Amino acid sequence: MIIRPAKLDDAEPLSAVLNAVIAEGDKTAIDAPLSGSEFAEWFITGSHCISCVAAAGEDGRFLGFQALERFHRELPAGTADIATFVSAASRGSGVGRRLAEATVAIAERAGLRSLRAVIRRRNTGAISYYRSLGFRDEGGASTGESVTLMRPVRSVPGHPEPGSSS
Repeated sequence: MIIRPAKLDDAEPLSAVLNAVIAEGDKTAIDAPLSGSEFAEWFITGSHCISCVAAAGEDGRFLGFQALERFHRELPAGTADIATFVSAASRGSGVGRRLAEATVAIAERAGLRSLRAVIRRRNTGAISYYRSLGFRDEGGASTGESVTLMRPVRSVPGHPEPGSSS
């Protein structure tokens, strides 16, 4: 598996990964497919974008991606939203964990203190994934449709680093 920063040329094939996740339903708040240029603005080139890391198989096909962004104005200073999208066929194979290892390193270099994941309540797989990375409930921030989980960028006792066995 190859993990690397997404490039502008990746926008079209990565939008295909995203659009397949959207088509599954109840996995993301994004409710309409994005074109390659829309994907680039949302995840790679937009002024709110911090990073977008892509995972590709040895054959070059994209398996998923993970983005860090500060789109929402209510985010506290030093906090960024994290979003993870992995193809259905690649889930459970370690793609998300490998993406998280790269993303947490980028977040630390960017001086971020915490990461926030806002997840559709019905997306129990994503909730379990983020909890396995040390994300915890953010008191009062969850709504009827979504669950909000937070984690510090730097590891603290009881909050495993991505890739750790705990």
